[in-house]
Amino acid sequence: MISKGEPSTNSSINTTAVFTQQEESITDSSSPFLISSLETIIPSLLELIKIDALEIYLFEKTKQKLECIFQSGVLIKIWERPEVVRTKDLLFSQFAKSELRVINLPNQRIIDINPDLRSKAFGQVICVPIISKSLPLGMACLVHTRRNLINAKEMAFIQAIIIWLAELIDFEIKIQQTRLQIVTEERERIGMDLHDGIIQSLYGIGLSLENARMNVSQGKDNGVKQIENALEALQSAIADIRAYILNLRPRQLRHSDLVEGMRSLIREFRANTMVEVEFVCSPTEMQGLARSQIDALYHIFQEALSNSAKHAKATRVIVRLWRRGERVMLKVNDNGMGFETSRSTGRIGHGLTNMQVRAEAAGGGMEVISIRKQGTNLLAWVPYIKESYEENEITINSAG
Repeated sequence: MISKGEPSTNSSINTTAVFTQQEESITDSSSPFLISSLETIIPSLLELIKIDALEIYLFEKTKQKLECIFQSGVLIKIWERPEVVRTKDLLFSQFAKSELRVINLPNQRIIDINPDLRSKAFGQVICVPIISKSLPLGMACLVHTRRNLINAKEMAFIQAIIIWLAELIDFEIKIQQTRLQIVTEERERIGMDLHDGIIQSLYGIGLSLENARMNVSQGKDNGVKQIENALEALQSAIADIRAYILNLRPRQLRHSDLVEGMRSLIREFRANTMVEVEFVCSPTEMQGLARSQIDALYHIFQEALSNSAKHAKATRVIVRLWRRGERVMLKVNDNGMGFETSRSTGRIGHGLTNMQVRAEAAGGGMEVISIRKQGTNLLAWVPYIKESYEENEITINSAG
């Protein structure tokens, strides 16, 4: 049983070190996934151990404050303010020291607590630090107003919940860091591609036009030819820009029909790249395909098509979409430069990884065979899952 009137401490670390490390590693983790997980699990756990309310505070590094990101239970609030700044407030002090604190009720001395709670005849407020890899992420605060105090078994259960919560938040942090890394890498790649490609082309065109102007002013007869060459280079640069925009544009499948969506993308791809595309498919085999499978195949196809023009420098692409038993198959073959799949890095490597992830997320897979100077063959597949519109659910079609 937790003794009355005495704080309980499970650890203590250097406050300065805490904030230095947090500013390097802790981010805002109150994502929809995190909140949804808490809303699903926490109420049942509170009911199990007869806890009246739970509040979760996470540290916001940019504003140097604890912010309440989740509240559950029958009580409106435990603490007076939903935000606790870096002051002498008790909750922030416990967070900075990474200490567990149990406050027995009634207690009129701690004015940060909700006045209704301070005057309760029985109960306890329990503040537990949320720690991951020795770094405090925030505080979890629980309250009960029953006569019996929290015993050792219940406290062990509460701390197990907080450990699970810390792992969940840590997972969210890693996801956000990965997203940030991807965005940073893409920005660097775009900057390098623009500088080394399109910007250099435009710079060369500018020099050619300047030389043409000088030759014309000096009466030389090659000025017109230089202007014509510059115009051809400008048209090539425009085509490169269009292809680049096609590759960067965040597309959403506008058609519920996969085949029509792919045809629309092919038309746009042909106009922007002048690459010949042959598309072979049987639209009737794709009828009724679930939306999740349509999205996966479409985005894999979009990435494969973009790679054929931008990286492989292909002049011809053959696309085949068909159904084989309980699988929908997508094959994209180009006559481009090819590459060594075991050494694929940079944008190609990211693209292949993204396509593989999409295929596997839809329950399928992907294989890539590429030979230098001979081209690349991509084969992706997903299970044939039929969407049931009447029951608004997805079911496996067993019709064969």
